Amino acid sequence: MVIGTAGDVSTGVVDELKGIAAVCKAFNLWFHIDGAYGAPAAIMPDLKNIFQGITEADSIALDPHKWLYSPLEAGCTLVKDPKHLTDTYSTHPDYYNFDAQDEEQVQNYYEYGFQNSRGFRALKVWLALQQVGRTGYIEMIGQDIELAKLLFALANAHPELEGITQSLSITTFRYVPVDLSTDAVTREAYLNKLNKDLLDELQAGGEVFLSNAIVHEKYCLRVCIVNFRTSEKDIDEMVDIIVTRGRDMDKRLRQ
Repeated sequence: MVIGTAGDVSTGVVDELKGIAAVCKAFNLWFHIDGAYGAPAAIMPDLKNIFQGITEADSIALDPHKWLYSPLEAGCTLVKDPKHLTDTYSTHPDYYNFDAQDEEQVQNYYEYGFQNSRGFRALKVWLALQQVGRTGYIEMIGQDIELAKLLFALANAHPELEGITQSLSITTFRYVPVDLSTDAVTREAYLNKLNKDLLDELQAGGEVFLSNAIVHEKYCLRVCIVNFRTSEKDIDEMVDIIVTRGRDMDKRLRQ
């Protein structure tokens, strides 16, 4: 088996899926894609190139409660050939008498995975798909991506912020004081400490909630936009809050 990533959890980067698919085909390997976060973005026409090869996967995992905007929790595995599931999981003990009595084929979901009794989690996903449709998801996912690009641009334009990465709807950046002048090793160690403490304070403060990412040994603030209610105003206010709290944290740490 080879596992490719369609939307890395830290930065949103998509693996070269087409190349991985070719290797798997050549060596008869199962090709699985972890698309828990990013797979829904394959619907975007302008992202067609970076998702090339996704249709070659034997299986894809994705979480509808991330970028399909479903309520927690909802996980999904797509399998190209469902027979693989029934060959693996199907069981017929004596007390399972669920076979159809007529010609209609019955689909028993216990034959497709470990879990027997289960709630109807699929209903909330199905309802959203019916209500929003392909066009709606293209619009909402596209808006999230544009907001992440806006945040990256604002971070790079601000003298106290440094944009690190931007892919899909994930932007990573860090707070960098303007007057910080030490040797490179000491500087990076201090910035990692500063941004980690800043993130802890932001999460506890209740104004914004970010997560973190480690990119090339740099401790970064990470924003992953997967909410159709997020607006440009939210992004602008987030930048102001981070800079204000960053200045306060830097002052305290230097003392």
